[in-house]
Amino acid sequence: MKPIYFPFTYISEPVLEALSAFFKQIVVYQPSSLNVPESMQKQAISNLLEIRIPVKGDENKIDNILKDYKSWANIHQGSEMAFFKTKPDIIPFFGELSTSQIKADIKKKKRKQQNKKKRDFLLNARIFLHIAQEFDMQNWGINKDLLLLEEKTLDLIDNLKGEDDDELLFQGNDREKALRTDRQSDYMTHDRIIAWTHMLQYDQDMSNLFITNSRLAIEHLLEKTPEAKIVLSIDSIPLINSRDKKTEKWQESLIKQLELVLENPLSSSEDIKIESLADRDNGKKVLLTLYLVQGKSPYNFFTSSAWHKTPVKKINKEAVFNNTLIGFVEF
Repeated sequence: MKPIYFPFTYISEPVLEALSAFFKQIVVYQPSSLNVPESMQKQAISNLLEIRIPVKGDENKIDNILKDYKSWANIHQGSEMAFFKTKPDIIPFFGELSTSQIKADIKKKKRKQQNKKKRDFLLNARIFLHIAQEFDMQNWGINKDLLLLEEKTLDLIDNLKGEDDDELLFQGNDREKALRTDRQSDYMTHDRIIAWTHMLQYDQDMSNLFITNSRLAIEHLLEKTPEAKIVLSIDSIPLINSRDKKTEKWQESLIKQLELVLENPLSSSEDIKIESLADRDNGKKVLLTLYLVQGKSPYNFFTSSAWHKTPVKKINKEAVFNNTLIGFVEF
């Protein structure tokens, strides 16, 4: 059972490091085979990630539309980031700015002809996720540079002030925590879930364990699913920079316990026995909270929580899963 990361298609190194404290390998969807981030490709080679493309085909069409969109964005907004920041209530390719209308703006086609075309929701979702992914990559790159600059500035101030060692150690821990905090995009969380759910529907190898570091995504899903209950809460798990047998054994034990929870949802969190890794106390900790949605398969859970307007035809065989686990990682 592999946890599937949601509702993003880009995962930064700090987030992957945090998730890897609990799980050997994380599944991340890609909207197509186009422009898979280099950092994620490297993590896939090291087996920390499994990059999964649930829907294939139309790459040339997607590539052409993305190129047209970038040209359009440069004219109208200036960049993808400007679009997300100045238009938080507009969903590219889902609302007023549909694929056909953007192409109309670029190619001067008649609006009447384009309004007659049937929307391809799946194609639109893939395009939206591509744009969101590029935005997330840019956003993380900028935040990382700003945090590094802030740390250098604080180091310079400390050197000038001559702080004592204890105070510097305390401040250093705070800085390390800040540098390892991925300020994941909070823009259009609901719409990201909608688009991401399109990918989920086509995944022929989905599990019933899903993981995120987005508080807004968790809050949105829990608001839509009041019957979800906490079955496990693990705190103070150390971040790991390298694999060892003890960590892998602990992770295997965690997965086995989660499989038991899914098979027997009536058991309480008190029945889950997870040994602590507290002996590895290096000051860098992560927390995991797991919610059980009983009586709903992943497909039913996400579509009922995310859907609006016209649903996409379900392609994958409805899994035999009767329950779904949703994990939230904080660090």
